[in-house]
Amino acid sequence: MVSNNTKRVLPQRARKEEDKEARRRQLLDAALELYRSTSYDEVKMADVAERAELAKGTVFIYFPTKEALFLALLEEQLFAWFARLEETLTRGEGRWTGARVARTVAESLEGEVMLTRLLARLQTVLEQNVTVEQVRGFKERLLEAVVRAGALLEKRLPFLKPGEGARLFLHIHALVVGLRQMADLAPVAREVHAAAPHLNLLRVDFTRELTEALGGLLRGLEAR
Repeated sequence: MVSNNTKRVLPQRARKEEDKEARRRQLLDAALELYRSTSYDEVKMADVAERAELAKGTVFIYFPTKEALFLALLEEQLFAWFARLEETLTRGEGRWTGARVARTVAESLEGEVMLTRLLARLQTVLEQNVTVEQVRGFKERLLEAVVRAGALLEKRLPFLKPGEGARLFLHIHALVVGLRQMADLAPVAREVHAAAPHLNLLRVDFTRELTEALGGLLRGLEAR
């Protein structure tokens, strides 16, 4: 007979995988916290390790470069956003119009400042100094998400032709990158605007401008 006091032994491989995922999670959370309080350029890998309470060398085991770390962070946030948007497009009731889609997309990004800032660095920074395997995996998953969400847009907006829903996300990406960079004023620019209210026309409200720009694009597609 087997004694009731016999301890159940967990598979060593499973335990190691759990430990790896836990450390990876610690590093991603630490990087996000530092990014929120400073900027991408100011975040150092040593600071990430310290915030995560791990040895500096541990960071490089999981993420060989800073770009690899932040690309993984972007990937996590981006696909979480896609999942939320898809749920909204699937469950939303009532009549869908181009204006409603534009408003829905813009408002879904309203609180995602970290995501939109990372998107603005994707091609110029985050896809540099990383492995082909990491970028290939990211691109494959991104393609799947774009095609899936694009198909939902085409169901909501019958005037979109097959494939146009997916391509619309390329335009959304371009708008997000441009408007985020314009909306993030440097400290000296904020000081100038505070002292000169007549310059406020040059300030960019990210959500409002994204809603209007995307709405205009969709109106044009509907009027063809």
